[in-house]
Amino acid sequence: MTDRDLILCLDSATPTARVAVLDGGGAVRIAAEATADRASGHVLPLVAGALAAVGATPATLAGVACGGGPGSFTGLRVGLAAAKGLALPFGLPFYLVSSLEALALDVLGARGPEITAVPCLDAGKGEVYVGAYAPGGERLVREVKPFCRLVPALLDGWLADLARPVVAGLGLDRYPGAVDPDRAAAVAGPTAISVGRLALERRARGETTDLEHAVPYYGRPPDITMKRPR
Repeated sequence: MTDRDLILCLDSATPTARVAVLDGGGAVRIAAEATADRASGHVLPLVAGALAAVGATPATLAGVACGGGPGSFTGLRVGLAAAKGLALPFGLPFYLVSSLEALALDVLGARGPEITAVPCLDAGKGEVYVGAYAPGGERLVREVKPFCRLVPALLDGWLADLARPVVAGLGLDRYPGAVDPDRAAAVAGPTAISVGRLALERRARGETTDLEHAVPYYGRPPDITMKRPR
């Protein structure tokens, strides 16, 4: 590993865009975030500021990692476009990771490995995205219950078969009464730091994401309808 072994990481699945630069060993060189109504207004400035802070340029990076959702449609498109725009011209390795897995890693880091992390992101239309994750032995996290989209009123029941579930994320912030307070936690994320650590884990396994065909994990069909034939 050299000082140029730096990976740029970002997540924009929520209104808070988060950017970080990690070295090849997972150490955080810089992390920054900003919240705005429109993700397009702050993702690129955050990236530019982070790269300047560590004295890097896109050409000197060892890779780019991006949280792929599920989450805000607009935020995901903006984040992925920015990540692809940085990786493509320089042929950089690209890693698209689940924003739910990244948030799960944040929750496990905050509350310890004995829990089941339940990341909860806003899905819009009165619903949330949830998944259940535990430390994975050889992997940072492993899925113990498949992620899904549901109405908040069903969340407490969805948790019933999980061991020591801890729920956190923007979805819970939007619907604070959806779960028993003993099962709730205030954990900011998904962080770009966790996105980067998941990406580095993939890199260690020799895995990358096909840059050309990478698309976000939207979690629901886009709100776009085709015009009916006349």
